[in-house]
Amino acid sequence: MKLSSRFRYGLRLLVELAKNYQKGPVLLRNIAECEKISKKYLEQIVIALKNAGVVRATRGSKGGYYLIRNPEKITVAEIYRILEGSFTPIDCLDNPQICSLKNSCQTRKLWSKLSTAIEKVFDNLTLADLLEY
Repeated sequence: MKLSSRFRYGLRLLVELAKNYQKGPVLLRNIAECEKISKKYLEQIVIALKNAGVVRATRGSKGGYYLIRNPEKITVAEIYRILEGSFTPIDCLDNPQICSLKNSCQTRKLWSKLSTAIEKVFDNLTLADLLEY
């Protein structure tokens, strides 16, 4: 299973904001330079995070982005759901009606267990935890 660059970069963006939690806003340009990520791509990601109520922006000479909540209260699972949606690795787990083999599929339980395991790991990690790695 591969995680998208949208999720990976979004997580790196939020870790940078977590480093600066309650120290003031951080310019997206600075995060892009530090993390070697396109500023334009980060701008797209930060819109979803802003709409979900994870980050806020301020304008002006001391403007930038900052976390709205404590990094200890923001789980990796929450970020994944915002940026990616479902944890299920295959579509038929979310939409069983699309699969004619749903009742006889020998691999369906495997995909369900994988989904549950990933979600459990992500639920038990916060941005604050990532700062300690």
